[in-house]
Amino acid sequence: MQKNKSDIKQVYRVRFLERNQGDPTEVVVKRVEPSEIPGLVCLSEFIFTDTKKRIILPQEEAASKRFRKTQSLHIPYHNILFLEETTEEPTDLKNLPFLKEISDSEDKDNGMTQK
Repeated sequence: MQKNKSDIKQVYRVRFLERNQGDPTEVVVKRVEPSEIPGLVCLSEFIFTDTKKRIILPQEEAASKRFRKTQSLHIPYHNILFLEETTEEPTDLKNLPFLKEISDSEDKDNGMTQK
């Protein structure tokens, strides 16, 4: 089955440097546009793939903590290391080889009852 162009959602993976931080920061956003402030780029509509916290990805966890409530981010264009335009693909957690569904009965057997 072929997808329509309207079904495909473009997203941007942006890696940039922040002041006083050694490692680059990477975020996924729906919008990248010129800022109204000269010399800056505006990133908005942040996307965090695993909102249920079934998988903890260190880079995404850090970005989620830092930008969860951010509406838009204006950064200097020369701080951007790369900007990748891609399509938004949902993560199918059932197909990851290291995950296994745990039933409620297994949780109780292991002494991990949910409260």
